[in-house]
Amino acid sequence: MQPIHVAIIGGGYGGIRAMEHLSKSTHIHVTLIDQNAYHYMQAEVYDFIANKVDMSHIMIDLPSLTKSFGLVRFVCEEVLTIESDTKEIVTPTQKISYDYLIIATGSRTYFPTFIPGLREYTHGVKSIPTALDFKQQFERALLDRIEAQKQGCDAKPFNIVIGGAGLSGVEIAAEMAAYANRFYQNGNFGCRGVDVYLIDAYETILFGMDPFLIESSHERLLKLGVHVWHNNRISEVREHSILLDNGELLDFEFMIFTGGVCASALTERLKFKVNAKGHLNVLNDLSIENYPTIFAIGDVANLTDEQGKPLPPTAQLAERSAEHVVRNIALREKGQPYQPFSFTNQGLMIALGGEYGAGLLPGGIKVKGYLAYLIKKAIFWMYTAPLRRRSAIGKRR
Repeated sequence: MQPIHVAIIGGGYGGIRAMEHLSKSTHIHVTLIDQNAYHYMQAEVYDFIANKVDMSHIMIDLPSLTKSFGLVRFVCEEVLTIESDTKEIVTPTQKISYDYLIIATGSRTYFPTFIPGLREYTHGVKSIPTALDFKQQFERALLDRIEAQKQGCDAKPFNIVIGGAGLSGVEIAAEMAAYANRFYQNGNFGCRGVDVYLIDAYETILFGMDPFLIESSHERLLKLGVHVWHNNRISEVREHSILLDNGELLDFEFMIFTGGVCASALTERLKFKVNAKGHLNVLNDLSIENYPTIFAIGDVANLTDEQGKPLPPTAQLAERSAEHVVRNIALREKGQPYQPFSFTNQGLMIALGGEYGAGLLPGGIKVKGYLAYLIKKAIFWMYTAPLRRRSAIGKRR
């Protein structure tokens, strides 16, 4: 059988899963392209910014990982554009040809332009540099807050604001509150001075999710001391304060915005059709219209369910869509038609600060508390352990 070349742009959850499955075929050569030399496990970032783990916990070296697969090459460069007519990927130093292309560049934090100051004065956590920046500034500010206690407990309040009460916002708010509680308890500091505010634009957190997850998460947030403000929209962000649509002003030391995502910047440089937030429009088989050998998966694609409702941008969705594309490539190589993609959620686990969580397992099983925390950690271990073993093999080559 004639060898084929599949290029993958993006070393996130979807790109890694596609590479793993493609590498099982001896007649497929794979090139993985990413501007970073590491796979960032953004779903675990809350542990990192809360100082529970170090940076190595949420990243895996891509050069070492790809070396463990015989027919995989890694290119650490930014993709400038795609010349679809000639089937070439353009980077600053070369052109890479392909037979099939999988675009898996993920998403970035969406900063609505109609909210003045939002981009300038808030942090995102969609990349390691931004998460690290927030973590370092937060710890520095904590030290400053402790040193300010020489003025007594009347020192200025230390507020952390989380804008957006979706999955990421709830997890980060819970972990930051648990971290602050642990910090003050471990140090026996007399002046409690950290408050976490979760600004929710809807009447409930985790809007649209299962009622069990909403209720369990809200209960946990309140127990941790998080101030949950429902039905509040941000009108303006200033250097150290936000203005809400009801006219209330809230001071903050740090603000993280998790109110939405948009596609990676690469889609802005391509000629393919996108939605309002830059996600690539795909056919039901995940290929790009008029380009049957180009696919988009995970967060960068405009993926919807049967009712046309956007599917939540999760690692699970990225992996399932990657597996589907690999199957469709195999079908095309056999002269068979592509199959449509369908997604069934296999459950969801939410980290809720400390050793506590809530989740839904396959079959509708509901869990919360320490058991849910253990299950979530087990899922993470089952994902990372094989990759770390592979990376160790590649490092020795």
